[in-house]
Amino acid sequence: MRMWMIDPRVLCQKHLCGEHVETHMFLGHMKLGKKVDGYIKNNCLQMKDVLSRHDELSHEMLSRGYQHNSPISNKEFTEAAKNYSADLDCSVDGHAALVDLLDRCIVCRKNFISLGVRNDQVLKED
Repeated sequence: MRMWMIDPRVLCQKHLCGEHVETHMFLGHMKLGKKVDGYIKNNCLQMKDVLSRHDELSHEMLSRGYQHNSPISNKEFTEAAKNYSADLDCSVDGHAALVDLLDRCIVCRKNFISLGVRNDQVLKED
């Protein structure tokens, strides 16, 4: 599981839908109180942004004509995150994630090139 934390327009269908599912998986882990240290250590989780990232991915899915029937409410996220206050400051290195994604997926690389924007415009950083 991982969060790419880059502009969802860059993501191919597989990575877009995959990251969307993974936001639900992260939420499930949080609800169960499971440890997420490994995801944080491996640059795969930006916990404070699970809800907003889910919403960004859902919006992109709808803009592509995909269906989305799995909303996450603010209340649901807040309740799940209450036991992780120390982990809420973790962040994904968007540049490293972008480099990794473009290296592993030709379709994402083509999407990135076709957007015609600079790297810093594609990264989703605070």
